[in-house]
Amino acid sequence: MTPINLMDRLAEKLQALMDDYTTEQPSGTLQIKVYPGYFPVRTDATEMNSALYVLVKQVVDESEKVKSYAIVEIGFSIYDEDPVYGWRSLFNALEHVRQYLLKNRIIDKKHWLQLPMETIVFDDQNQAWPQWRATMTAKYTVGQPVEEGITYGQ
Repeated sequence: MTPINLMDRLAEKLQALMDDYTTEQPSGTLQIKVYPGYFPVRTDATEMNSALYVLVKQVVDESEKVKSYAIVEIGFSIYDEDPVYGWRSLFNALEHVRQYLLKNRIIDKKHWLQLPMETIVFDDQNQAWPQWRATMTAKYTVGQPVEEGITYGQ
């Protein structure tokens, strides 16, 4: 449950952050949505909103430490039809999220952001246009249960 809680809470916080952001799309002005886990499966050809997803990609437990950590991928897909400067909308969203995460490194007194963070802007932007895409990877601490039962060697 801990990875799901982390995804849900981080997505809630990022949704509140992105509530002030909109994109101009053929169907009108739309808010940027943030999804815990994957983007919803598309079942028709309707327009795709600008959106972010928050997905735990890996959980690592280390034997020498009392903490585990989760690798979280935050995916960005920002709609902007401008073929020359549309990428700026993506970078604006990336920087807004990056600064927020660095200013608010602890989530619910349970998960602590560990540095470094990494941002990757996809090379194939022309193929996805007018969606501009990138990912941000962050590492958060998650609780590690204590072994129950016999304590060997004592």
